[in-house]
Amino acid sequence: MYEDLVEKVTPSVVTIITKQIALDQFFMPQVAEGIGSGYSIGKNILITSYHVISNAKEILVISEDGFREEAQVVAINPYHDLAMLSTTLNLPSLKLAKEYKTGEIVLAVGNPLGLYSVSMGIISSEERTIMAHNGLPIYVIQTDAAVNPGNSGGPLINTRGEVVGTVTAMIREAQNIGFAIPSKLVNSFVKNVMKFGRYVRPYVGVGVIKLNKALATYLGVKRQSGLLVMNIDPNGTAYRNGIRRGDIILKVNNQEVKSPIDLLATLEEMVGSQVDIKVLRDSKEIDLSIPVPGIST
Repeated sequence: MYEDLVEKVTPSVVTIITKQIALDQFFMPQVAEGIGSGYSIGKNILITSYHVISNAKEILVISEDGFREEAQVVAINPYHDLAMLSTTLNLPSLKLAKEYKTGEIVLAVGNPLGLYSVSMGIISSEERTIMAHNGLPIYVIQTDAAVNPGNSGGPLINTRGEVVGTVTAMIREAQNIGFAIPSKLVNSFVKNVMKFGRYVRPYVGVGVIKLNKALATYLGVKRQSGLLVMNIDPNGTAYRNGIRRGDIILKVNNQEVKSPIDLLATLEEMVGSQVDIKVLRDSKEIDLSIPVPGIST
């Protein structure tokens, strides 16, 4: 049923072999190898997971048809476990999906345990928060498609051949619980790097959670969508320009925000500019303009 889709997608997916210096049990240096996956988004650019290439002294990319080429790191985003590589391999590109839904059929394409393979499942949840390999919390989508060591950095594909996520982790103690960085954050990462030549992290000093029916009822508000401001840095641009704890963010740049992922993706694209934010406070809608400064990684 999906033979044509797999045939179309697999030439865009690569195996990534890394070499790094590690210490053995006697604290003697030795060369250690790692394996992961990646995929092309065009113009000799690959996307993979940050933890796949972190601390690597050498990065080797192998295409589906066996061509080998060293790759160079263009940018890293440890906050979303993403990395961008450059290569001279001329690979067909994959398109990043703009939307995805829980229950949508997806395919995980990559090199689990060094074996090039494809597994099928669904998106189990559009939004989860997990602890990344570096100890930082990251936003992910959850899938029940089989994900194993070596899948990291590979694409999670919908039935239209679009990337809905970049595989990042699995739960070893469970069966078929895998996670991927949402395509919205991959897209904002790419746009951010194309703008600055490196990843520049946005920081406005605000922490939010998704508003749902139960939370809205508890707060006594009629709105059941938006983002509730839980924490705010008094030194951040959000506070200095009018946002307060307890505000409900309704829109950013005139677009409804349904999850923290939507807000974060917009901020990444708008580093160095201003965003227009509509908030709900005491049953009144307030329009604010917030500068988005950046921090280089």
